[in-house]
Amino acid sequence: MSDPKENMALLLQSETDFGLGLLRQQNISESLAFSPLSIALALSLVHVAAKGETRDQIREALVKGSTDEQLEQHFANISAALLAAERGTEVKLANHVFTRAGFKIKQSYLDDVKKLYNAGASSLDFDNKEATAEAINNFVRENTGDHIKKIIGSDSINSDLVAVLTNALYFKADWQNKFKKDSTFKSEFFSSADSKREIDFLHASSVSRDYAENDQFQVLSLPYKDNTFALTIFLPKTRFGLTESLKTLDSATIQHLLSNVSSTSVNVQIPKWKIETKLGLEEALQSLGIKKAFDNDADLGNMADGLYVSKVTHKALIEVDEEGTKAAAATTVSISLKSAMFVMEEPKDFTADHPFFFVLSKDNHPLFVGLHH
Repeated sequence: MSDPKENMALLLQSETDFGLGLLRQQNISESLAFSPLSIALALSLVHVAAKGETRDQIREALVKGSTDEQLEQHFANISAALLAAERGTEVKLANHVFTRAGFKIKQSYLDDVKKLYNAGASSLDFDNKEATAEAINNFVRENTGDHIKKIIGSDSINSDLVAVLTNALYFKADWQNKFKKDSTFKSEFFSSADSKREIDFLHASSVSRDYAENDQFQVLSLPYKDNTFALTIFLPKTRFGLTESLKTLDSATIQHLLSNVSSTSVNVQIPKWKIETKLGLEEALQSLGIKKAFDNDADLGNMADGLYVSKVTHKALIEVDEEGTKAAAATTVSISLKSAMFVMEEPKDFTADHPFFFVLSKDNHPLFVGLHH
């Protein structure tokens, strides 16, 4: 991975693969949203703790074909780029390691996650379950603009639990081109052949927007004021073709479409939406190859001996309206003791009145992905 440009293409493809891989493990017949980046950052905290095969599997799932140093550098770079958002685009990104008071975690681990990912650390009395859950939830709430109020319940704090590795991500931005409120109208959204509902649609006619298409999808990319960030909608050309299209959609196609949008005259009609999702990711991550971390052979020896990953919880929300977008995500990884140029043309009609796939990205790095049904 020597040529920087080629290197970046590989990284973008890896991240997109990771996001698509997680998406395919979910119930894709309903709306959902999640942040592959938040999940990857929480797993990066596990990567630092892991040794041997446990570490290799995490690295391969997150950034295929990279070295440990490349993975660390990559996520440190992305974090820095996000936090440098400008023009009123607000990004919060925070990592934290909550540990059980009295349980010895290697100081070198805490130093490394601080240095690499600016992760803070707190030791809490895990025997006081309510206070522990509240401390973790407060951290998440503060770092997601109050959008994710609860990620962990006191019932998740048990006697085997020794650490909760947490990532929180918040994004809020205005569109480069806002939608006029008085253009918003109610119309039917067709979830399936036999199911439709009336919803609010944002609307703009004969406007110049970033657009691309292939045989399967019409693609509309809507930049924010800081135009390194954009929301891209992949609308299947076949009305109820989303499930079928997702079977063959790959990261190369997504990245190709993201980087080949061009200014086109479009009649835009997209839903105003809010999607909230909570996911347990243990099985999905194992099917993406992160197996060892979850079993009795796990080696998280850079943190302490005798530990494994018992649970990975993710919550995300995305809200799209006339002004812009708010999106928030949080991921917790529970670590437990082992049991033990412009031409006038006929405008393209982009009418998103049936299920579609979407990606919220920064320089084509997927921050949030999801489905709208």
